[in-house]
Amino acid sequence: MKRNPNFPFAPSKSPIFYGWIVMFAGTIGVIASIPGQTMGVSVFTNYLIDSLQLSRDALSSAYLIGTVTSSLFLTHAGKIYDKFGARFTAMIAAFGLGITLILFSYSHLLSESISSSINIGFSTSSFVLISLLFFFLRFSGQGVLTLASRNMVMKWFDQRRGLANSLSSAIQSFGFAVSPLFIALIITRFDWSTAYQALAILTVLFIIFAYFLYRDNPEECGLIPDGKMIETKVESLPTFQSKKQYTLKEARSTWVFWVFALSLCFNAFFITGFTFNIISIFESCGFSEQKALSVFIPVSIISIITAVTGNIFSDYIRIQKLLFVYLIGCFLASLGIAILESEIGYYILIVGNGIMGGLYSVLVAISWPRFFGRKHLGAISGLSMSLVVFSSAFAPLFFSRIHTLTNSYSLAGYVGIACAILLFVFSVKAKNPQLQ
Repeated sequence: MKRNPNFPFAPSKSPIFYGWIVMFAGTIGVIASIPGQTMGVSVFTNYLIDSLQLSRDALSSAYLIGTVTSSLFLTHAGKIYDKFGARFTAMIAAFGLGITLILFSYSHLLSESISSSINIGFSTSSFVLISLLFFFLRFSGQGVLTLASRNMVMKWFDQRRGLANSLSSAIQSFGFAVSPLFIALIITRFDWSTAYQALAILTVLFIIFAYFLYRDNPEECGLIPDGKMIETKVESLPTFQSKKQYTLKEARSTWVFWVFALSLCFNAFFITGFTFNIISIFESCGFSEQKALSVFIPVSIISIITAVTGNIFSDYIRIQKLLFVYLIGCFLASLGIAILESEIGYYILIVGNGIMGGLYSVLVAISWPRFFGRKHLGAISGLSMSLVVFSSAFAPLFFSRIHTLTNSYSLAGYVGIACAILLFVFSVKAKNPQLQ
């Protein structure tokens, strides 16, 4: 398939460096993936349970099945991204996401039709159907659309990659913070089925948006990363340019890939488990629902500050140093869960989550092009994304089972502490392969 980077217009004729337009477009792409993200799913959870006549455990199990299955295909999706580029990949992913959202809006009717057609129980048909829909939702939304949008932005910058990602992360954080309220407002004004259809319409509008603004890389548009102005200033900045373009096979044979990938998996696992069970976690420690939900506000503030600061510093320091700070955040977030019954635990949890979430957005975007180059970025980040999605699938059930067995979530925190310490020890030797 031809990419036609100069159609419907040539980015080289833009009055400003087109990378900044790409940064904005890619950021909107990540925000458009919210219906496939954990927070997008969680808003509809109770409505799906009631309409599909499923227990909470059954819905969580369907979510697990769909998410794990989707993770198995993301590495291949990354290779498709490398071949066909960001515009084509993002448009196809958004189209799949839109169709899936429409099917979700009619899931109760589809389940009833399946149940009567093949003479099985309504709950059984609901479980099978929703597992399949979760697969498409997580694969197209959280997986492919996020991968294509984030990688596209990183390809357009080199020396200013951190600055671009800092602006993108700040906008993303705001979008992710207000999106649950926006979705809840639609549900309150209409109903959950109409809300899914409204999100599908927005996804169609995004496809048009992506067609006009998405471009895979500056070279095919007759431009260079960072724009022409940076070319005259590059000597004043540290050299982090990729000398070798690693293949997927070469990248996954390095120590640094697995240390960073598993560290990113920690965030996905912890945040997913925490978000799914947040009210129960706080209630088990004697806190109110309002106290539980209010935690996101200070966490978001710290996360935005950390993300902007971390992205700016990433242009001047080695990523390994940011990984150290990130893992300290992982340790504090876990410690906060472990000792949440005490007042200090609440504040430790907030600080830890803010640091971990903010630097996650830095590491997940900056690390792979810095370490392994841009040529096979889709395949390498695709493998990383598949591991992240895979790990997030098990978190809700893990947290839930710990509470069932111990009547507390403290053990989940202590397990997190042990993992954070282990990853910190491993990260000492996680050097940038480009410097070796």
